[in-house]
Amino acid sequence: MSLGQHDFEFQIAQSFFDLFEFDQDFRDPDLKLQLILDKKNNFLELFFHLSGNIEVDCDLTSDAYREEIHGKSGLIVKFGDEFDDSDDEVWVIPSGEHFINVAQLIYELALLSIPYKRIHPDVLTGKSDSEMLDLIEKYSIQEKAEDAKDSNEEIDPRWEALKKLRK
Repeated sequence: MSLGQHDFEFQIAQSFFDLFEFDQDFRDPDLKLQLILDKKNNFLELFFHLSGNIEVDCDLTSDAYREEIHGKSGLIVKFGDEFDDSDDEVWVIPSGEHFINVAQLIYELALLSIPYKRIHPDVLTGKSDSEMLDLIEKYSIQEKAEDAKDSNEEIDPRWEALKKLRK
């Protein structure tokens, strides 16, 4: 490989994630990875850009939906005596090595790009007619406290203290 920038593009599907022995809480990934490798005299710079979508379940309704994900990461690869990947940002590979396995980095980038909180777009726009949302609303503590306030029932002081924390 000559000095300078080299661009690579990879499609990432479920078969890639099946190579890892961890359970994923998503399905049917349709991801694109753009890898820019900039080869210098003494080191390599790698830039990863991940984009695409996956199928996940809504945290509120359990309805499946497609979630857009995006992630970026970088890595510097230096040449040395022996392999060392203990640093997340700088790896050392043996001087004569001509191969770098970045599959684990791509896997981790994909997992870290998935939102922690997953809410179906219909829930956010108010268009969801899920029974689960009705149940959440029915058993909501806030609703019970407001009902008690309207009916002049005495509210447990612990709930009042907790309500102050929300403000």
